[in-house]
Amino acid sequence: MEYSPTAKELSHFPFLKKAQDHARGRFTSLDSLLKDKKGAALIERALERVQESITPKKTFAPEVTGTPEEEIGAYAFARVIVSCVSDRQLIDRLTRYEAERAYYFLVKEEDWNQNYRQEDGEYSRLCIALAEELGIRITQDRMPLVDYVELVAPLHEDRFHLVNRKLEGGLVTIRKDERYELVRERIRLLLRRDLPHKVPAALCEQLSPRVAQLKKAYQEQMLQQFGAIEESAFPPCMQVLITALTAGTNLTHAGRFSLTTFLHTIGLDVNGIAELYARSPDFDPEKTMYQVEHITGRGGSGTEYTAPACAAMRTTGLCVHRDPLCEKVAHPLSYYKAKKRDLLKKGPKKTDEKKEGKPPAPPT
Repeated sequence: MEYSPTAKELSHFPFLKKAQDHARGRFTSLDSLLKDKKGAALIERALERVQESITPKKTFAPEVTGTPEEEIGAYAFARVIVSCVSDRQLIDRLTRYEAERAYYFLVKEEDWNQNYRQEDGEYSRLCIALAEELGIRITQDRMPLVDYVELVAPLHEDRFHLVNRKLEGGLVTIRKDERYELVRERIRLLLRRDLPHKVPAALCEQLSPRVAQLKKAYQEQMLQQFGAIEESAFPPCMQVLITALTAGTNLTHAGRFSLTTFLHTIGLDVNGIAELYARSPDFDPEKTMYQVEHITGRGGSGTEYTAPACAAMRTTGLCVHRDPLCEKVAHPLSYYKAKKRDLLKKGPKKTDEKKEGKPPAPPT
């Protein structure tokens, strides 16, 4: 079906090629744009967009406040900004935000617009049209197996597992609400693959004061989110890596990268991370500090990496000693936050022992 979106719809789905074509030519070059008031306003809107992506509770307004061209421009600048920051987790936050935003408008647009109402009461024409624009084939209740498998790979709910699906003639049966979810996941995948952009150093330099403010706010938000470091809340994979270091075992490159990025994200400083590696048999202070600074973004590249997701940990053989909580999360950081919440609810261990009439454990 030929999809001819309105300007309003383009502002809701600014990642579409048709949205980019619509905005192209309506703005001057980036250099001149950054020097005038219109460019300054777009950057402010873009920064607000990125800021919204890192807030724990995201909200989406039914009506956008700017023109379609401004919304598309702010979307583009937001991607430039996170590319200049070059932090993988921040990039992931923005792509998830854009996918959730599109999901919100996708569902709402079909509620608002009578043109998308089907005679049988289904609100699906826009969803199907958008899916086609994004390169996936989807009908009212089915989609090709190859498309389905790619989209559900990062999704861990049992209902998405292929074993729980009806498969006939190479087509997988899906529900109406799942169509929206799968389109949302397709948007996230496409946006993530395209980032970070190769932004000219001169442009990043022009944006550097605002980028620095954003990076600081993001780091503060992450520290606030994770709070004080609680080793007992570490996921099994990270506990095994730390135990291996303590025992004097050399870690693989993947193990060092995973542990370093995890510890950095939850708030351990460079010196604290390097001290852990001092227990390793091949410990080299200068080399270790260089590697830690490179991974945490303190080195020359300025790229700040984040811990690999559970799927990547399984690929490298680092996902070990899985427990029931592991089955409910898709990232070691998600495990850490969930486990930490559980520990806080239970309260200090000594308090529990006194309530049960047990003597406190002797000091070690």
